[in-house]
Amino acid sequence: MIILPIFGLMIELRNICLRYNSQSLFENLELSVPKGGKLLISGESGTGKTSILRLILGLEQPEKGFVRIDGQIMDSFNVWSLRGKMAYVSQDMSLGQGVVEGFIKEVLRFRRNRGLHYERAKTETLMKEFGLQPDMLDQPLEDLSGGELQRVAIITALLLHRPVYLLDEITSALDQKMKERVVEYFLSLNDTTLVIVSHDNVWHHKGIKTFQL
Repeated sequence: MIILPIFGLMIELRNICLRYNSQSLFENLELSVPKGGKLLISGESGTGKTSILRLILGLEQPEKGFVRIDGQIMDSFNVWSLRGKMAYVSQDMSLGQGVVEGFIKEVLRFRRNRGLHYERAKTETLMKEFGLQPDMLDQPLEDLSGGELQRVAIITALLLHRPVYLLDEITSALDQKMKERVVEYFLSLNDTTLVIVSHDNVWHHKGIKTFQL
């Protein structure tokens, strides 16, 4: 297993109130993840698990309370710089069209990723790590299965080398063996801050702190 060293950040949600269509989702929500900590958010569908990730990313604005990342309270002035320290892996496996390598290169060309350089050898190593053949980099995205697309999204996020990873049901389309491998990899990033949303029992048996909604 190849592990890329990354250094995490502290995440805090304080006194958060969030409403959708005048209906309360959170009232005085309190949550914190220490630097390098791992937190699993658990709960039934519709309880707001993904909304917590969106709050951390600054994609949702609370009616009351604040989000603090690495000691900075998130606001309209610093949201882009703070978001640039995070990688969000969504359960949405729609990666668009084109070949796999083209998708990865496009992500690395985003403005906030300008300091990163694409290395095919490193990408191929991660492909092998997650059970994908390196020549899949030359295949069209539309030819890939859901599980393959999920792993391409994971690999792309890892190449961003971020101190915070927000993982939203990232093992849902994988078989049990690959679920274990993905979980083992992320938990081996010792200094990386992880916030995980998942129904998969594979996360629940790893001794990760759980926040129940």
